[in-house]
Amino acid sequence: MYIYIYIFAFLYHHFVQTSISIEFIVDVATGINYTLSYKQHPQQWNDATSIPLQMQGTNKIIAQAVDLLPATTYCLRVTAKDLASGQEVVSPELIVDTEAVGCTPGQKSCCIVQ
Repeated sequence: MYIYIYIFAFLYHHFVQTSISIEFIVDVATGINYTLSYKQHPQQWNDATSIPLQMQGTNKIIAQAVDLLPATTYCLRVTAKDLASGQEVVSPELIVDTEAVGCTPGQKSCCIVQ
């Protein structure tokens, strides 16, 4: 079985100060395990955090990397593993920056100076 990932076919991605959310479509849903790995940009992939992903519906996956540092560059990638053959395919990297902490008044921001 040939497996592949359309990492550039993201339906949605959102990044804020401490989290990154992604949503994407996969072609093969049965018999495939998907994993999201993420790391700070200068780190090696063997130091990355990896989380298993769950299918949402027939072919959509929603994932979230949380507890991230603000104003930091992160690399994310998805690995698809065929359970029958053991074959793995890794997506291209998605590189994003989390937002910097803002000190201006606003609905979602807060800054306390002592």
